[in-house]
Amino acid sequence: MFDDFFSYAPVVMNFPLRKTQLHEMRKAGKPLRYAMELGEYCFGADFKLCLDEIKSSLDLMGEVHDADVMIPDINLHMKEIRHFNNTIKDSDLRISTRQLRMCVQKLREQRLGEYAELSGKLKLWTENDFRARITAAMNENGIAERN
Repeated sequence: MFDDFFSYAPVVMNFPLRKTQLHEMRKAGKPLRYAMELGEYCFGADFKLCLDEIKSSLDLMGEVHDADVMIPDINLHMKEIRHFNNTIKDSDLRISTRQLRMCVQKLREQRLGEYAELSGKLKLWTENDFRARITAAMNENGIAERN
């Protein structure tokens, strides 16, 4: 399961605007998370640390994905408001898009920061061989030893 999840990492780390691959990686990570949650009680503290890293990464991916979905929606609303404003001759009656623009800017900044954090985690996992850490944590405190 980890290989299915982590196979998207090179693209996600190197191409921040490839939203589809990020979403696919997030979808592939959910079964891994659920399987690890089932094994959380069978294995030791090292395994729980790995699970916490997976959870935080998936949460971060969710935040980035939410921004990726919201930004185009807000831009679409702004476009509609601008079309409406073009039909109004009196400038006092026009609807301001200032707050929407500020919201989009804030979402972009937030996405950029969260994406950088996610990329940093994935690079660290690559350097530290995260898959080996999970396997070692499982072998260290195996089910047979605890029963």
